[in-house]
Parts: sequence; structure tokens; C-alpha cells
Amino acid sequence: MSTLEPLLAHPYPLIRGGGLFLLFLGLGFLLSWIFRTRWLVFVIGGFATGLTASGLSALLPSLGSPSFAHIAGLAGAIVLEMGLIYLTVTRFKDAGERTLILAILFVVGVHFLPMGLAHGPLIVVLGLLLMANAVAGLKLTRVPMQVFGILDALLKMGFGAVMLLAYPALTFT
Repeated sequence: MSTLEPLLAHPYPLIRGGGLFLLFLGLGFLLSWIFRTRWLVFVIGGFATGLTASGLSALLPSLGSPSFAHIAGLAGAIVLEMGLIYLTVTRFKDAGERTLILAILFVVGVHFLPMGLAHGPLIVVLGLLLMANAVAGLKLTRVPMQVFGILDALLKMGFGAVMLLAYPALTFT
């Protein structure tokens, strides 16, 4: 252990970076649902800002060094998400905007499940909530899609804030 690492390393040292990413991504998504004519600008802006902030989180005091399992969980979840989004877009491209967007939001929730290896059980709970929200949006067709999109964004922001500011040391044991 280097002298820069804390005596008791956090079980998920990437949690604050993940929280920053979720905060900015969620904010970008929220703004995209509010300002529908500029949705793409806000989605790309939220993603880029979140990715940058997540990288810069390495400048925060160390929570410990990520293990191979942390990195593998993060990378594997991203690869899984990319593959599932491709399959989802291919499968639902003609199903209408509502179905396509909510199916993509469901896939995003799915990718948070293996990300639990990197960020802990809190992000798994987020993934399950996002999946349930997307399924509700697919079933409750009389409720405007924006309701589910805004709830998705707020969940990401809320969990991101907890991960960044409280970074609870919840584990799977």
C-alpha cells in the first residue's frame, strides 16, 4: 500500500467517480426531457461532462486502488450495454419512439447489474429501479413517456449524489 492510500481502503474505490458520472449524465438527461428540441445536445453534453468529471475524480483523496474485478466489472458492463443497445435498436427500430426509448432505458438499467462489481450494491439497486421504471413506461401507455424519462434522470442524479457525497461502503456480504 502506498502512503497516499487510506489505511482502510473503500471496498469500491471507483464509487465517487461513478457518482459524478451519474450526476452529470442524469442532469443531461433531465434537461433533454425538459428541452425536447435540443435533447441530443443535452445528452451528449451530460455524457461528456460526466465522463470528464469521472476521470477528474482521480484528483480527489484516494479511496484505495481499484482491483482487477472493479475494472473488469466496469469495462464488462460498458461492453454489455453497447451490445444490448445495438440489439435493442435493431429489434425495436420500427416499434415507435416510446417503445424504442423505454427499451433502451431498460438496457441501461441492465448494464448497472454487473457494474455492481465496480461500484457495489447501490448501483445494482439503481439498475433494478431503472429497469422497473422502463417496464412501467412500456405497460402504462396512457402515462406520458416523459414522466418515465424524468424519473430515470432523477434516479440517476439521486444515486449519483449519494455515491459521490456519502460513498457508502455497502458490500454484497
